[in-house]
Amino acid sequence: MTRNILLVTTTPLLPADSGGRIYTWGTTAPLAGRFRYHLLAMANDAERAQFARDADRLDARYREVFTTYTFVDRPPIPADLDRRRVLRHLVEHTRHGLPLMDVSYYSKEAVATTRRLVAEHDIDLIEVDHLQMAFVRRFVPEVPAVLVNHNIESDLHPFWMTDRWSPPELMIWRAFAEISRRNARAIELRNRLDFGAKLFISSADAARVDDACPKYLLPVPMTATPRPEPFHPDRLDILWLGGFDWPPNVEGARWFMDHVWPRLSELTDVPIRLRLVGGAPPPDLVAHDADPRIDVPGYVDDIAPLKATADVLVAPVLSGSGVRVKTVEALASGLPVVATSKGHEGLDTVPGRDLLVADDPAAFAGELARLANSVELRAALSRAAITYVRTHHDPTTVAAVKAEAIEKVLGDGP
Repeated sequence: MTRNILLVTTTPLLPADSGGRIYTWGTTAPLAGRFRYHLLAMANDAERAQFARDADRLDARYREVFTTYTFVDRPPIPADLDRRRVLRHLVEHTRHGLPLMDVSYYSKEAVATTRRLVAEHDIDLIEVDHLQMAFVRRFVPEVPAVLVNHNIESDLHPFWMTDRWSPPELMIWRAFAEISRRNARAIELRNRLDFGAKLFISSADAARVDDACPKYLLPVPMTATPRPEPFHPDRLDILWLGGFDWPPNVEGARWFMDHVWPRLSELTDVPIRLRLVGGAPPPDLVAHDADPRIDVPGYVDDIAPLKATADVLVAPVLSGSGVRVKTVEALASGLPVVATSKGHEGLDTVPGRDLLVADDPAAFAGELARLANSVELRAALSRAAITYVRTHHDPTTVAAVKAEAIEKVLGDGP
């Protein structure tokens, strides 16, 4: 008997152009023949329009993996609501014991749609992708569920303040903030919503969560492909990748541009070029495009050619948890990586062998200068990166782990 699984996500999965989408698609698509998957995804107007522009192709790809797929509106966060609706939002979340009130995607439409899909398709298990979607477990407790943790969300989302509030309102806001964090930790670090299993992209994150239910390490699945192009013998092309709608990405890019980039010309005579690639770059980073050595193209549909011709990817990550999927993607392409400690956190990479790591701006610039001066070092890192990905991120192995977790929760496993 083929089991029906409802995957609930914070975003449409296609195009797979962000770390979260890549991870969720990559851990789901290989299991399409083993389970009958259904998708419920939050979507905003821009994402619906993106789908409409390429509906035939995206529909065909969705149907390769999902028996059905449904989009519901992603609700606004409190920062975008008026005072009365904010208070209603906070009270309702408190009443239901829901987490992440500041970035919650809870909505009555999502709950009603979940219940409808469970009934229509005889859903055997709900796969909750991200803590933001954990609210569905609160309202459909009769269906077994697993939680997939991309990171420890309660670390990443402080309760966002705004300058709209008066001092008395801020006191109320902060009180709800503490309730929000407490709810998040009770679900995420403990297991208040009684998930049958929790799956983690990072072993470091898994270690922080208690043992109230089984835990599984589910690394980013990635197929390693040796580099198709030789490294540039006469220059160093640096690539930075990431969506600028994610605050830690902006923070890291600014740190690199303010503190690392200016040092490079002092450390090597080799010409250096830089591409900052990602959607919605802020004006201060776009301004660097005026420098003939720097390209800030914004969103790029296909980054494969950029990875194939770059000499190094930089991952200057300063905050967050989980795993940087872009780092794994680069390693899988045989692209050398220079990262901060956070930039390879959660991976089993060995600094100095699989990639280069530095947290001080001068040291970070120094590692880039070493690469600029040595094509041999780039080639050695490229070979080590391919070996690492084949050892730790094999898609077949990752799929087997996820299937085991699901089948054990359903009582179908050994």
